[in-house]
Amino acid sequence: MLASQGLARALAAQQRAGLRRTTAASAAAGEATAATPAPPPAAAAAAAAAPPPLTAAAAAPPPLTSAAAPPPPPRLLLVVAAAITRGGRVLLAQRPPGKALAGLWEFPGGKIDSSDASPEAALARELEEELGLPAPPSDLRPLAFASHAGGSGDAGAGAGGGPPPAPFHLLMPLYAWELPDGQEPRGREGQALAWATAGELRRGAYAMPPADLPLVAGVAAWLERADSAGGER
Repeated sequence: MLASQGLARALAAQQRAGLRRTTAASAAAGEATAATPAPPPAAAAAAAAAPPPLTAAAAAPPPLTSAAAPPPPPRLLLVVAAAITRGGRVLLAQRPPGKALAGLWEFPGGKIDSSDASPEAALARELEEELGLPAPPSDLRPLAFASHAGGSGDAGAGAGGGPPPAPFHLLMPLYAWELPDGQEPRGREGQALAWATAGELRRGAYAMPPADLPLVAGVAAWLERADSAGGER
Protein backbone atom coordinates (compact mmCIF):
# COMPACT_ATOMS: atom_id res chain seq x y z
CA MET A 1 0.00 0.00 0.00
CA LEU A 2 2.75 2.40 0.93
CA ALA A 3 4.62 1.47 -2.20
CA SER A 4 1.64 2.27 -4.38
CA GLN A 5 1.22 5.68 -2.79
CA GLY A 6 4.89 6.48 -3.26
CA LEU A 7 4.74 5.53 -6.94
CA ALA A 8 1.70 7.74 -7.42
CA ARG A 9 3.45 10.70 -5.81
CA ALA A 10 6.51 10.19 -8.01
CA LEU A 11 4.43 10.14 -11.22
CA ALA A 12 2.60 13.28 -10.18
CA ALA A 13 5.87 15.05 -9.50
CA GLN A 14 7.19 14.08 -12.92
CA GLN A 15 4.02 15.38 -14.61
CA ARG A 16 4.29 18.73 -12.78
CA ALA A 17 7.94 19.02 -13.78
CA GLY A 18 7.15 18.26 -17.43
CA LEU A 19 4.32 20.83 -17.42
CA ARG A 20 6.65 23.52 -16.08
CA ARG A 21 9.21 22.75 -18.80
CA THR A 22 6.53 22.93 -21.52
CA THR A 23 5.21 26.25 -20.21
CA ALA A 24 8.69 27.74 -20.03
CA ALA A 25 9.49 26.61 -23.58
CA SER A 26 6.27 28.10 -24.86
CA ALA A 27 6.98 31.38 -23.12
CA ALA A 28 10.50 31.50 -24.56
CA ALA A 29 9.19 30.81 -28.05
CA GLY A 30 6.63 33.59 -27.69
CA GLU A 31 9.29 36.05 -26.60
CA ALA A 32 11.47 35.12 -29.58
CA THR A 33 8.54 35.55 -31.96
CA ALA A 34 7.71 38.98 -30.52
CA ALA A 35 11.33 40.13 -30.74
CA THR A 36 11.66 39.24 -34.48
CA PRO A 37 10.20 42.12 -36.66
CA ALA A 38 7.64 41.16 -39.26
CA PRO A 39 8.78 41.58 -42.88
CA PRO A 40 7.20 44.58 -44.73
CA PRO A 41 4.18 43.79 -46.89
CA ALA A 42 4.62 43.49 -50.66
CA ALA A 43 2.86 46.79 -51.37
CA ALA A 44 5.16 48.67 -49.01
CA ALA A 45 8.22 47.04 -50.56
CA ALA A 46 7.09 48.00 -54.07
CA ALA A 47 6.44 51.56 -52.98
CA ALA A 48 9.88 51.78 -51.40
CA ALA A 49 11.55 50.48 -54.57
CA ALA A 50 9.66 52.85 -56.96
CA PRO A 51 11.27 56.27 -57.81
CA PRO A 52 9.68 59.32 -56.23
CA PRO A 53 6.74 60.71 -58.25
CA LEU A 54 7.34 63.74 -60.43
CA THR A 55 5.80 66.93 -59.19
CA ALA A 56 3.59 68.94 -61.56
CA ALA A 57 6.22 71.66 -61.89
CA ALA A 58 8.94 69.18 -62.81
CA ALA A 59 6.82 67.11 -65.22
CA ALA A 60 5.38 70.01 -67.25
CA PRO A 61 7.67 71.64 -69.87
CA PRO A 62 8.43 75.32 -69.41
CA PRO A 63 5.83 77.56 -71.06
CA LEU A 64 6.76 78.92 -74.46
CA THR A 65 7.07 82.67 -74.59
CA SER A 66 5.38 84.22 -77.64
CA ALA A 67 7.92 86.09 -79.78
CA ALA A 68 6.95 89.57 -80.88
CA ALA A 69 5.56 89.64 -84.41
CA PRO A 70 7.88 91.32 -86.92
CA PRO A 71 6.74 94.71 -88.13
CA PRO A 72 4.93 94.77 -91.47
CA PRO A 73 6.99 95.74 -94.51
CA PRO A 74 6.68 99.35 -95.65
CA ARG A 75 4.11 100.18 -98.30
CA LEU A 76 5.45 100.58 -101.82
CA LEU A 77 4.34 103.84 -103.43
CA LEU A 78 4.71 104.23 -107.19
CA VAL A 79 4.62 107.83 -108.39
CA VAL A 80 5.73 109.62 -111.56
CA ALA A 81 7.13 113.11 -112.07
CA ALA A 82 8.02 115.36 -114.98
CA ALA A 83 10.92 117.68 -115.69
CA ILE A 84 9.03 120.11 -117.94
CA THR A 85 11.48 122.47 -119.60
CA ARG A 86 11.31 125.71 -121.54
CA GLY A 87 14.13 128.04 -122.47
CA GLY A 88 16.73 126.35 -120.24
CA ARG A 89 14.48 126.30 -117.17
CA VAL A 90 12.47 123.56 -115.47
CA LEU A 91 8.98 123.88 -114.03
CA LEU A 92 8.46 123.45 -110.27
CA ALA A 93 5.15 123.35 -108.42
CA GLN A 94 4.71 124.40 -104.79
CA ARG A 95 2.62 122.16 -102.58
CA PRO A 96 -0.40 124.16 -101.35
CA PRO A 97 -1.37 124.69 -97.70
CA GLY A 98 -3.21 121.80 -96.07
CA LYS A 99 -1.28 119.14 -97.96
CA ALA A 100 1.65 117.07 -96.78
CA LEU A 101 4.94 118.95 -97.14
CA ALA A 102 3.06 122.18 -97.81
CA GLY A 103 5.28 125.00 -99.09
CA LEU A 104 7.95 122.76 -100.64
CA TRP A 105 8.68 122.79 -104.36
CA GLU A 106 8.56 119.61 -106.42
CA PHE A 107 8.62 118.25 -109.94
CA PRO A 108 4.96 117.96 -111.02
CA GLY A 109 3.41 114.51 -111.08
CA GLY A 110 1.47 112.09 -108.92
CA LYS A 111 0.60 108.51 -108.06
CA ILE A 112 0.17 105.70 -110.55
CA ASP A 113 -3.39 104.35 -110.45
CA SER A 114 -4.38 100.76 -111.17
CA SER A 115 -6.36 102.02 -114.17
CA ASP A 116 -3.27 103.60 -115.80
CA ALA A 117 -1.95 101.62 -118.72
CA SER A 118 1.67 102.70 -118.10
CA PRO A 119 3.77 105.16 -116.06
CA GLU A 120 3.74 107.50 -119.06
CA ALA A 121 -0.06 107.34 -119.21
CA ALA A 122 -0.25 108.06 -115.48
CA LEU A 123 2.01 111.11 -115.86
CA ALA A 124 0.01 112.44 -118.81
CA ARG A 125 -3.18 112.15 -116.72
CA GLU A 126 -1.57 113.93 -113.73
CA LEU A 127 -0.24 116.81 -115.87
CA GLU A 128 -3.69 117.34 -117.33
CA GLU A 129 -5.38 117.25 -113.92
CA GLU A 130 -2.84 119.45 -112.09
CA LEU A 131 -1.57 121.83 -114.77
CA GLY A 132 -4.03 121.63 -117.67
CA LEU A 133 -1.25 120.41 -120.00
CA PRO A 134 -2.09 117.79 -122.66
CA ALA A 135 1.15 115.81 -122.71
CA PRO A 136 1.17 112.88 -125.16
CA PRO A 137 2.61 109.80 -123.35
CA SER A 138 4.81 109.07 -126.39
CA ASP A 139 6.54 112.45 -125.95
CA LEU A 140 7.65 111.74 -122.38
CA ARG A 141 11.30 110.60 -122.19
CA PRO A 142 12.73 108.73 -119.17
CA LEU A 143 15.39 110.87 -117.51
CA ALA A 144 16.09 109.53 -113.99
CA PHE A 145 14.39 107.91 -111.02
CA ALA A 146 14.39 108.22 -107.22
CA SER A 147 14.09 105.48 -104.59
CA HIS A 148 13.23 106.90 -101.20
CA ALA A 149 12.35 105.30 -97.84
CA GLY A 150 10.05 107.44 -95.74
CA GLY A 151 7.72 107.42 -92.74
CA SER A 152 7.32 109.44 -89.57
CA GLY A 153 8.92 112.83 -89.98
CA ASP A 154 8.69 112.52 -93.77
CA ALA A 155 5.98 112.96 -96.39
CA GLY A 156 4.13 115.45 -94.21
CA ALA A 157 4.01 113.58 -90.90
CA GLY A 158 1.09 114.94 -88.95
CA ALA A 159 0.09 117.40 -91.67
CA GLY A 160 -3.20 119.08 -90.86
CA GLY A 161 -3.11 117.68 -87.31
CA GLY A 162 -3.44 114.10 -88.54
CA PRO A 163 -1.36 111.11 -87.41
CA PRO A 164 2.08 110.52 -88.94
CA PRO A 165 2.08 108.21 -91.97
CA ALA A 166 3.08 104.58 -91.78
CA PRO A 167 6.52 103.64 -93.14
CA PHE A 168 6.63 103.53 -96.93
CA HIS A 169 9.09 103.22 -99.80
CA LEU A 170 8.63 105.52 -102.75
CA LEU A 171 9.79 104.71 -106.27
CA MET A 172 9.54 107.70 -108.64
CA PRO A 173 10.65 107.70 -112.30
CA LEU A 174 11.23 111.16 -113.76
CA TYR A 175 10.39 111.96 -117.39
CA ALA A 176 11.64 114.90 -119.46
CA TRP A 177 9.25 116.87 -121.63
CA GLU A 178 9.97 120.04 -123.59
CA LEU A 179 6.87 122.21 -123.34
CA PRO A 180 5.55 123.00 -126.84
CA ASP A 181 5.09 126.60 -127.91
CA GLY A 182 1.67 128.00 -127.21
CA GLN A 183 1.04 125.93 -124.06
CA GLU A 184 1.07 127.54 -120.62
CA PRO A 185 0.77 125.61 -117.34
CA ARG A 186 -1.64 126.80 -114.65
CA GLY A 187 -2.07 125.47 -111.12
CA ARG A 188 -5.48 123.85 -111.08
CA GLU A 189 -5.14 122.90 -107.40
CA GLY A 190 -4.10 126.33 -106.20
CA GLN A 191 -0.39 125.57 -106.30
CA ALA A 192 2.15 128.24 -107.22
CA LEU A 193 4.45 127.59 -110.18
CA ALA A 194 8.03 128.68 -110.88
CA TRP A 195 10.63 128.23 -113.64
CA ALA A 196 14.01 127.36 -112.06
CA THR A 197 17.47 127.48 -113.64
CA ALA A 198 20.14 124.83 -113.21
CA GLY A 199 22.08 127.14 -110.91
CA GLU A 200 19.04 127.72 -108.68
CA LEU A 201 18.49 124.01 -108.40
CA ARG A 202 22.11 123.35 -107.45
CA ARG A 203 22.26 125.98 -104.71
CA GLY A 204 18.89 125.00 -103.22
CA ALA A 205 17.01 128.17 -104.01
CA TYR A 206 13.79 126.14 -103.86
CA ALA A 207 13.27 123.91 -100.81
CA MET A 208 12.23 120.47 -102.05
CA PRO A 209 10.88 117.24 -100.51
CA PRO A 210 13.43 114.54 -99.63
CA ALA A 211 12.20 112.30 -102.46
CA ASP A 212 12.91 115.00 -105.09
CA LEU A 213 16.39 115.96 -103.88
CA PRO A 214 18.23 113.00 -105.50
CA LEU A 215 16.86 114.14 -108.88
CA VAL A 216 18.20 117.69 -108.66
CA ALA A 217 21.76 117.03 -109.88
CA GLY A 218 20.57 115.05 -112.91
CA VAL A 219 18.00 117.65 -113.92
CA ALA A 220 20.50 120.49 -113.52
CA ALA A 221 23.07 118.67 -115.65
CA TRP A 222 20.44 117.97 -118.29
CA LEU A 223 19.44 121.65 -118.38
CA GLU A 224 23.08 122.69 -118.75
CA ARG A 225 23.64 120.25 -121.62
CA ALA A 226 20.48 121.43 -123.36
CA ASP A 227 21.51 125.07 -122.89
CA SER A 228 24.98 124.36 -124.23
CA ALA A 229 23.59 122.56 -127.27
CA GLY A 230 21.22 125.47 -127.94
CA GLY A 231 24.09 127.97 -127.73
CA GLU A 232 26.13 126.02 -130.23
CA ARG A 233 23.29 126.15 -132.71
